[in-house]
Amino acid sequence: MSVILVVGTAKGMVIYRTDDRRQDWASNGLELNGWTITAATRDKDGRTYVGVTHDVYGAVIIVSDDLKSWRQIENGPRYPATDLGNEQHNRVIGAMDPMGNRKAPHRHVDQIWKLHAVDDVVYAGVSEAGLFRSNDRGESWDPVSGLNNHPTRDEWEPGFGGLCAHSILVDEKNSDRIWVGISAAGVFRSDDGGKTWDGKNDGVSKDEGYCVHGLAHDPNNANFIYRQDHRGMYRTYDGGDSWELYENGLPVAELSDGHKCVFGFPVEWDTNNDGVYALPLEADAYRYPKDGELKVYRTRAEGNRWETLSNGLPSDTFASILRGAMSVDHLSPGGVYFGTSAGQVFASSDNGDNWIRMPETLPRVLCVEAFNV
Repeated sequence: MSVILVVGTAKGMVIYRTDDRRQDWASNGLELNGWTITAATRDKDGRTYVGVTHDVYGAVIIVSDDLKSWRQIENGPRYPATDLGNEQHNRVIGAMDPMGNRKAPHRHVDQIWKLHAVDDVVYAGVSEAGLFRSNDRGESWDPVSGLNNHPTRDEWEPGFGGLCAHSILVDEKNSDRIWVGISAAGVFRSDDGGKTWDGKNDGVSKDEGYCVHGLAHDPNNANFIYRQDHRGMYRTYDGGDSWELYENGLPVAELSDGHKCVFGFPVEWDTNNDGVYALPLEADAYRYPKDGELKVYRTRAEGNRWETLSNGLPSDTFASILRGAMSVDHLSPGGVYFGTSAGQVFASSDNGDNWIRMPETLPRVLCVEAFNV
């Protein structure tokens, strides 16, 4: 089976293609030049969705049915013009808005952080933090008001990148059960298709405001979830009702406030091979691999220890790996892929045991998504 790898960067997108996942990766170079590519997904009928943003034109969704021609969706996710935004979020985003398009006090969709297709529905997680849903293959988007106007919203605080909904999980056996990770409001779960939502953060340190960085689960065993937080790696067996710290074998770092824990962003679950992958970094003040030694960590789903995977990875990389910049292809053996803020992209075709570096040095990598075609 062929694999396509969508790599979104700060200056465009590269689509790699391969038939053997080893040495024959090929691309047509940088596409959608000038756009910042922040998210991607592909639906069951082969349409690819890409979340992009631009200093002038803002955040939009672009789609393609053949990975050759692309068009912008006219009715993308948008908040009502009367919605008031989070003051702290507007201050953070305003500092990164050179054209002044997203002015306070309104609530804006300033970035598409996550796209997730399941069955006939496509979800978009955005900032300012919220969730939108499309039932017509992305042509129109409805707000999931139960989350977007949650009773606790006034208490939500932004993380370093603003108040963003960046992780979406759906139970494939019961699509009414949905999890969303919001920095820095925590994890929320709905059991009724998005009508109502409950915070699911018991057992997680709140010193950084429940600053969840990433979520991963097996959609067929949806109650078992891994959660990379600002203050540690956690797991739950009950859908988030309770969380436990699970850092055995991971590199513990000292945060800027003296707290010692595992710090990082991406976490991915390879459903077909029963492996979970993480990329810890050297604390919040540095955000690069410890001692510059780039290492991926793997645990079997119910194992008791994380193991190190570094064969073929460099030992002199002081670049970050962002939350959306890792993906798996769910083939057997499993393909694992990630990119760095220095524009390097690495691939493994054997469950992470061995790695190769992909062609080209790209701009800052923001998202990586693997799809089987």
